[in-house]
Amino acid sequence: MNREIENKTVDWLLQPDNPGVRYLTLRDLVCADAKELAVAAKQAHEKGQIAQVLAHMANEGYWENPGAGYNPKYTGTVWSVILLSQLGASLK
Repeated sequence: MNREIENKTVDWLLQPDNPGVRYLTLRDLVCADAKELAVAAKQAHEKGQIAQVLAHMANEGYWENPGAGYNPKYTGTVWSVILLSQLGASLK
């Protein structure tokens, strides 16, 4: 792949308008220093898709319905936890 195209793609992924994508790019594609990565992770957890998923969690710690958490499909607890994992969410 052309290095110029690669650089433009990474620059696009690092745009601040999507903090979750920026965080994953810094974590997985760019050798970001620990401080920059920590700031990006905080922003992703407070303003990005991670925050959106967590906002739907009940105070008791489940999504949709208490119990095993598989149903309803795609919005139940198991699905939300899987999504949070894929988004790089952390308990820190």
